[in-house]
Amino acid sequence: MVTRKLRSIPESHQGATMAPPVFRLPDKDEVLFRTMLEAYVTRRLGALRHQHKSVDRDTRIILEFLQFSGKAPWYWTEEGFEKWSYEIGVVRALAVSSQRHYQGTIRSFLAYLIENLNFRNAVHREYGVDLVQICHPENCIPHISERELIRERPALTHAEIDQFFNAYDIAITEAASFNTKDLRPLQRDKAMFYLTYAAGLRASEVIGLNVSSFQPNPDIPELGAYGFVSVWGKGSRGSGPKHRMVPLTHLPTSALLTWYIQEIRPLFMDLSNANEKALFLSERGRRIALSTFEARFQHGIALAGLEDHGFTPHCLRHSSVTHESQRFSGEMVRRKHGHTYQATTQGYMHHPDEFVNEEITRAIGSQLDALLGKNEDKE
Repeated sequence: MVTRKLRSIPESHQGATMAPPVFRLPDKDEVLFRTMLEAYVTRRLGALRHQHKSVDRDTRIILEFLQFSGKAPWYWTEEGFEKWSYEIGVVRALAVSSQRHYQGTIRSFLAYLIENLNFRNAVHREYGVDLVQICHPENCIPHISERELIRERPALTHAEIDQFFNAYDIAITEAASFNTKDLRPLQRDKAMFYLTYAAGLRASEVIGLNVSSFQPNPDIPELGAYGFVSVWGKGSRGSGPKHRMVPLTHLPTSALLTWYIQEIRPLFMDLSNANEKALFLSERGRRIALSTFEARFQHGIALAGLEDHGFTPHCLRHSSVTHESQRFSGEMVRRKHGHTYQATTQGYMHHPDEFVNEEITRAIGSQLDALLGKNEDKE
């Protein structure tokens, strides 16, 4: 059995908990525990289709708690769980979100064992005890928000979006006048980041796009070949990449992509494989890397004079959700951006007080107009 020794606890904390010695389960316990763990892993990978990376991480957490407690799961206690929570939260100072995940992994593993009749019967028959849940709302970190970030990612206002892309137009004009080497990257960046904003994509989704990732929308022929973009996005709860078709709702997107694919992208193909499918290429003719994507975004932010606002590429996705929610229903915005839950979409919205106040005023005004109209009809 692979074991992991926890780092030693500072003297100031030794009175609260003790670091357990490295141990090995008795052979009988080891066999049953391994059977349980293998069944849990099989279910996660097979029935739930979770990614190996996610399952491996949770398996390490389970083995770590086993090592810390020095007991098989059927002997785990709330007291031992709370001491372990102190270890990971106070001594090791894990982030709140990480500590919650660790706690949730133990809760999920025990829930699986308790629901499995064969394991429950085996434990009761061999050891005369029952499997019990030791993780409760009273001893686990509550899930208050989707993210615990040091600073919330802001959204760009409509004015800042205009300022951002106008800066590209100015920089491209200047680069063309002086024939600088930054001309082609600037032209690519304008198309790349406009698509990121207009489609509300994650950075990884934009980087993964191919030239063939677009389809026409028969209901909006004005968009030509660029009515939908086919995206492989982030899955949820450890599942693999999730596919979605994102409707493009900004008319300038079609002309911009046509210009980029027909006139600009071929200029990046000099050093590229003739069969390269990537939509956005680096100066070396390869699919653009995440580090380059992020660096080029910051370059554009600096051109626009917005470098003191803390913007990141993901802020374009926040901006898309915020601005689209002013045009479309919440359900449409949720589906477009690939969120499973409406609450997640709402976490991306950053409406100013003025927008909320104007919405209230419009709603009350329409009610007053309706009432006045009824009164006039009666007269």
